[in-house]
Amino acid sequence: MGRRGFLALAGLFALSALVALSFHLATAPTILRLAVGPIGSEDVRMAAAFVQSLNREKSSVRLKLVLTESLSDSAAALDKGRAELAIIRPDIAMPAKGETVLITRRFFPFIVTAKATNIERIADLRGRKIGVVNNPAGNVDLLKTILNYYEVPHNEVDIIGLSATEISAAVQSGQIDALFAVGALTARTLSQGVNLIRQAWGNDATFIAIREADALASRNRAIEPGEIVRGAFGGDPPRPADPLPTISVTHRLVSDATVADTAISELTRMILTQRATLAVEVPAMQGIEAPNTAKDSALPVHNGASAYLDGNERTFFDRYGDWFYLGVMAFSLLGSGVAAMLSQASSVRRHNAMEGLTRIVAMITEARDATALSTLLDLETEADEILAQTLENMAQQHIDVSGLSAYRLAMDQLSRAIIERRRFLNDMPEAVHEG
Repeated sequence: MGRRGFLALAGLFALSALVALSFHLATAPTILRLAVGPIGSEDVRMAAAFVQSLNREKSSVRLKLVLTESLSDSAAALDKGRAELAIIRPDIAMPAKGETVLITRRFFPFIVTAKATNIERIADLRGRKIGVVNNPAGNVDLLKTILNYYEVPHNEVDIIGLSATEISAAVQSGQIDALFAVGALTARTLSQGVNLIRQAWGNDATFIAIREADALASRNRAIEPGEIVRGAFGGDPPRPADPLPTISVTHRLVSDATVADTAISELTRMILTQRATLAVEVPAMQGIEAPNTAKDSALPVHNGASAYLDGNERTFFDRYGDWFYLGVMAFSLLGSGVAAMLSQASSVRRHNAMEGLTRIVAMITEARDATALSTLLDLETEADEILAQTLENMAQQHIDVSGLSAYRLAMDQLSRAIIERRRFLNDMPEAVHEG
């Protein structure tokens, strides 16, 4: 194999390596970092379930958890580039670069008190002590937003932060007159809420409606109208006794807007299709829902999630069809150009390799006209050199079968001419025997 053959083989190996690398990069899973916290929260349990599910299903998108101390820290992690995804609560902190992928849980704030307090509407909270389940801490700010709307000054109420275990004692001791809580209407949280309400108020619980939810939502894009259905907290008579108008806030899986649409579409698909299976292990998964994909929705939705939810996902050929056809055309033109260059180079090499044939033909004439034996010896020496060069050209495939046949015929003629002329010169009485 000649030098050009080795170069061609090396080029083939390089092209194969490039194709293999391209295939690996195209099929390797996309790794996205998901900021979530605090540790031990329901959000972290859900995120861990996402990770396990995507790994188990060998999805083209995989997640790596970035644990944070709060929902605010998770939002900051996305904005600062430490994560591509985050689970956040928009009314507490919404990343500037964040776009919604899915709503992971929906929470319904409510105010509950005892009948004896005579608190029938939010304006009646003036001068009262309001307990707030302050996990997360943003619940206090949400209460203040509601009080501001109803023009209840903060200095006219006493807001007391409580943990879930402190509620019953705070109610029975008179430490609080009403409780503001933010709960998700799922099986687990409902059972907890029912127990807390029963322990604190028994059958005497009264729920205060937030009737102007639409107006509140129009002022704050992180708030939506909501309703707690009759009997959501159980009991007989049911608690609440009638559907309770209120607001709702959401925990959301959000993505950096720059993440590829294909990756977010696949992530959205995998979570929604695995939702029922994962809910067996993490009941909160039942609360996962699709966001509003309307163009004028209060919180923007990532194009990848919107494409999947609206059935507008682009196929492989939709995304890369134009490039595919352009690539085929470019490859065809390149191939034609390379073929022409190779053909030209091959023609030049064959022409150079056949130059010896022209010389042999001339040598036949010189042999027949030779007047000295030394001339014939010189012709034989030159013929040997041409033969050696011809054999090298043949090894490098610069001469084809027809060219080799022409050389063989010419060499035979030259050999015959030299033999005949030598015999003639030897038979001459005065032959010249130089050299």
